[in-house]
Amino acid sequence: MIFQKYLTVGLWVAAAAVVVPIFVVNPAAGVVAAFAAVAVIAARSALWLAVCSAAWALVFLAVITVPGPYDSPAGRAVIPVLGVFVGCFLAAWYAGRWLAGRGRPAVAEPPKAQPLWWIQPAGRDRAFDPAIVEASRQPRPTLRWPSDRRLTGFLLVVLAIAIVGGALKFHGAVPPLFADNPDVARAELGLRSNIVVGLLAEAWTLGMAISLLRVLNGRSEARWRYLLLVVVFTFGAALGASKNSVLVGIVPALVAALSTRRESGGMSVRQRQIAALVVVLVGLGVVGGAVYLGGQRTLAGTGTFEDQFRAQYGGNPISTSVGSLDLSLSSSVETFGRLWEHRDEYEPAWGRYSLTFTGSVGERLLGPVDLYQITGGLSQPFYMNTATFVAVPLMDFGPVGAAVALVLTGLVVGFAERRLSEVPSPAHHIGRAFLIYYATFGVYEFYPVIQPFWLSLVPGIIAFYLVSNPSRLALPAWPKLVMPTWKR
Repeated sequence: MIFQKYLTVGLWVAAAAVVVPIFVVNPAAGVVAAFAAVAVIAARSALWLAVCSAAWALVFLAVITVPGPYDSPAGRAVIPVLGVFVGCFLAAWYAGRWLAGRGRPAVAEPPKAQPLWWIQPAGRDRAFDPAIVEASRQPRPTLRWPSDRRLTGFLLVVLAIAIVGGALKFHGAVPPLFADNPDVARAELGLRSNIVVGLLAEAWTLGMAISLLRVLNGRSEARWRYLLLVVVFTFGAALGASKNSVLVGIVPALVAALSTRRESGGMSVRQRQIAALVVVLVGLGVVGGAVYLGGQRTLAGTGTFEDQFRAQYGGNPISTSVGSLDLSLSSSVETFGRLWEHRDEYEPAWGRYSLTFTGSVGERLLGPVDLYQITGGLSQPFYMNTATFVAVPLMDFGPVGAAVALVLTGLVVGFAERRLSEVPSPAHHIGRAFLIYYATFGVYEFYPVIQPFWLSLVPGIIAFYLVSNPSRLALPAWPKLVMPTWKR
């Protein structure tokens, strides 16, 4: 234990010795190196925090390396500022995990040989035992799935809700997936949609995530049935011609699958490693396919940005895929750079932007605000509306208030993520995976406060938990009244 502490401290010192000189010479490159170092060092103790840090490093790297039609000096200049905000969030995430594990008994692991066997941790060191503060010290749980009959019935109900939502959404119109211009078709559907239809559409996401997790980490029985449901839910989510609508169901399932063990006793360590590698490769294939389709969709679109995209990347599928990936990674940072330059032009809204998900109800009570109108105007002649998850707290509370808000958000994410990981329930791990996904989605925007998707996902996950644990549905038995002996 003590050896591992010294090793971790040594790694941080070595990382600082490398990052600081790079930052002095080139601040933007120094921020990239810092987040890459955090990802490497934190990978053992907090894997998904490390993944989030790596995502930010990749985003900043795309801004400073890959040229694109949306690039501007503001994007590169804002990287150190944005790095401070993201650093506050990630540090609070780790602190939240530590608070969630403090004082709780560590899950026992098979004993391992100590590098120095005669050195044992003192009683005072127990509070800082890595087995308590590090999630990787806990063995991955094996999920306790409900019976196939109960799970299939639940997924069929979710599918019925999704079909009803799809019928209300399209209402005789051609789905954007089959339209000549998907962007125009999606915009027209958005004008006719409402919050009820949008919440019903999240049934595609929930069904996709649960079915895929059951295929990856469940029993071998009835696996083809759930694989068929994965295809059906994925097709339904893809009708809107949005890659995010598909990724939001697939990626959380992959996160949950990598965080748990397969329900198949007898797998060797090598077999489990191969299974994990297959899950990773499937995830990379899905993301790669989404990037490729995104590039092709941009080529087929009409507008100023699409014209410049075609002029810069041509029709080469490789170059267009690289351009699409760069656009996905860097556009939000570029937009935030423009917003940061004009931050003094906007008065703090004191929480109104954080309640955007309330829609017309919030507008009637607190007045209308529209972050997309601001960011879209700043990104002209292009319309890039996302500006990372820092944009909302910045517009609400100013720079200092934004840092405080991100610290509080990180504490909540870290605490909840650690506690949810300790329960062998598929509903808990699906919820944890969505939490991790949207925390990492901060490279684009603060999605939970912009869109009300969670108003249907959370009840859906709770319903899944109750179906998985039918004893929770039973009413409590009232105690019987027994007459005292002396009154008989």
